[in-house]
Parts: sequence; C-alpha cells; structure tokens
Amino acid sequence: MSEEDKRVAPRKRVLKGARIAFNERSSTLSCTVRDMSDTGARLRVAQGQAVPSQFDLIIDADGFEAPCSVAWRRGEEVGVTFDAPPTVSASRRAQVITALEKAPTSIRRKPIK
Repeated sequence: MSEEDKRVAPRKRVLKGARIAFNERSSTLSCTVRDMSDTGARLRVAQGQAVPSQFDLIIDADGFEAPCSVAWRRGEEVGVTFDAPPTVSASRRAQVITALEKAPTSIRRKPIK
C-alpha cells in the first residue's frame, strides 16, 4: 500500500515558511511546508535539525496554528498529522509585495563601442 493510499484527505502542494514550536512554545525551529491537507502536512527542515515527536505548527503569514504529531521522517522531510483541527486567525505578519520601479537599462553613462 502506497503512502498516497494511506491518506485520509488529499494534500495540496504549497510552499510556505513556518515554525515548529515546542517546549511550551519557548523553542522554535524554522521549516517549510511543502504540502498540506485537512489532516496533516509534509514539512522540510534544515539538515541535522532534530524535530520533536509532538509540537505546534505555526504559519504566521496565514494565522495558522495546529498541534502536530510526527507520522514519518525521511531525511530532511517530516510528515505530520494534526492532533486537533487547525485554528486560523488574523495574520500575525503582513505579507506585502510591492511592484518594483522600472530599473534603468544600464548604469553606464556611455555605451561601449
């Protein structure tokens, strides 16, 4: 039976920065959420980071928080299941992208011949 067959809910691919919070949220690790469903997620952590078996997953840009348990570990990736339904509140960090002004075509004063 493949891993895909074991899933309760389909996962969607995402690419979001997140935090793994543990020790009553006094310790955190940075991670990237690679895919997510209603029941869990696949996270990528930096090589060598020890991820605890239970923690809170926090995505500040979305106001998302969920208590998690590790379901599997494979190299730099960790599969987690949500222990309770995630909560989504107002974003704690604004993610604003502004258009860049048109850059000059060249910084040289005279063209090279």
